[in-house]
Parts: sequence; C-alpha cells; structure tokens
Amino acid sequence: MRIFLTGGTGYIGLALARRLAAAGHEVRALVRPTSNAEPLKQLGIATFTGDVADRASMREGMSGADWVIHAAATVELGGPSEPMRQANVQGSENVASLAYKLGVGRFLSVSSMAYFGGSPPDGSLADETAPFQTPFPTFYSATKHSGELAIQEWAKKGLRINTVYPSLVYGPPGKREGANAILRGFLHGRFPFLVGADRRMSWIYIDDVVSGMLQVMAKAPPGRGYLLAGDVTTLRNLVDRLCALGGVKPPRLSFPVGLARAGLVLSTPFFRLAGRRPPFSHEQLNSLERHWAFSDARAQAELDWHPRTLDEGLPPTVEFLTAP
Repeated sequence: MRIFLTGGTGYIGLALARRLAAAGHEVRALVRPTSNAEPLKQLGIATFTGDVADRASMREGMSGADWVIHAAATVELGGPSEPMRQANVQGSENVASLAYKLGVGRFLSVSSMAYFGGSPPDGSLADETAPFQTPFPTFYSATKHSGELAIQEWAKKGLRINTVYPSLVYGPPGKREGANAILRGFLHGRFPFLVGADRRMSWIYIDDVVSGMLQVMAKAPPGRGYLLAGDVTTLRNLVDRLCALGGVKPPRLSFPVGLARAGLVLSTPFFRLAGRRPPFSHEQLNSLERHWAFSDARAQAELDWHPRTLDEGLPPTVEFLTAP
C-alpha cells in the first residue's frame, strides 16, 4: 500500500514508520524544514518538505495514497497557544480536507486521551462513549478535541476515518520522547515530591500503540474509534515500581494539587528573578487534578489486540533509560 504519514519524525510516527517500511509498504512522509528526516530516509521512506499548516505542501506526497495517517501534533503545556492551534486544529482540518479532495481511500487519525479531557472524578475507567470532562484542563487537550472534531466533519462527507486515542506512551527508543521524559526524571531524582499522587493514569508501551494502529488498519470498519490505553495505576504506585526497578529512592513527600498551586503562585516571582522556570505550570497542575484512567476493552475485543502490562513494559524501559 501507499501510505502518506504526517508526524513521521515524532515518537509514535517514527516507530510506526519503521513497522510500515519493514512490512514492505510504500511510505511517504511529510517533514517540516526544521525536522531531522535522516531516520526516515535510512528506512527508504520518501520525504516531502512541508507543514500540516500549509495544505498545498502536502498535495504531492498525499496524491495516490491508499491511507493517510495523521500523527502530527504539537504539545507544549504552558507554552504559546498559537503553534498548538495551528498544528492540532488547523493542521487536522487541512490534512482531512485534502485527503477528501484527493479521494484517499482510508484515513487514520492519531488523537490522544487528551481528547476526552480526563476520566470520571471517581477514578472509574472511561471508554470511547464516556462524556467529556470539561472545561478541558489544558490548551493542548482543547486543541486535540477541536482537531478531532474537524476531522470528523469530513467523515460526514464520506471520508472513511478511524481514530486511535493513545494514553501516556512510554518505552524505548527515545529517552526524552513521549512519557519517557517523565519516567527518566524520576529515575534521576529530578522530582523531590509528587503532586496528585492518588491520580489514576493509563500507560501504554510504544510498540503496543503501533501494533494497535496496524490492527485498526487491517481490521476496523470505517468510522470506528479505539482507545489504546494499556495499564492503569496511580502516580504513587507507578513511581514506587519505577524507582524500585531503577534502584533509586522514590520521592516520599506528596502534596495535593491545591497546595502545589498556591505554592506556584507564591514562588513564581522568585523563579523569574533567578531566571528559572517553576517546576510546574498551571496547565500541568490542571492536568494533575484529573484522573486519566481509560479502558481499551473495545480494541482488545474487536481487534484481537492485547497490550502488555506495566510489569512487562517497565523493566526494559528502565534498562534503556538508565543505560549510559
């Protein structure tokens, strides 16, 4: 198959590109001028310089595609809003509208659990039919939601779309990619305390995300969306297990989000005077107030897809993150 891929230099996109190329598919990847395209070129993937914010720049690479996989996104909690709006909302509209105009056969949207805004306040698992947790806690969450709605408008016009919603993605390669940056920070003692230690979160191994996407492409009927959630645990439990595997002491102190927010307000002027950034942004604290616990029972039942547990995924991840 000929596949046009956005976000191919990113954490999920590059892992998917490797699998698609190994399976013999003809992959064409959109690459921004500032991105490192060498890993894609080494896989024999044709690259096309452009940006999802520039609809015309995608036409050549997308023409004749059997599938479009839209994995490009920008996330910067507490950062400027316009780049996220351009990439996550306008970019999604551009990719979907061009795919429709060019008559692309199928479309896979790589969204995020951020689309839902969190899971229920009682800590129970949410599935694909769960109500959204509004207001959205971060601008990233709001833009991922709006971007997916823009894509779904083209489904109403006939574009055959499937969507996946990964949770927190971890695992090698990439020591600073995905949620690995968070795990690595705990292993290196960069977080002296926890905020929101009782919050429940879903964690999915990178290889399982890719396998789930391939199963969607092979088996899912158009119009179906799937959470790729993985294992669920509290932040405290995760950090304790992670640090035990890494042979380091976990942070013992933990603070409720409200107290951390008050501390942020009081300390921000001092961080600014010192020319440093505070350890948390208000948006990060908004996110830590929510549970992010999701069920992927639909994907397991309909796609015969079975992700590994944290007991299976954490050991190779810790070995990779602590290697010299």
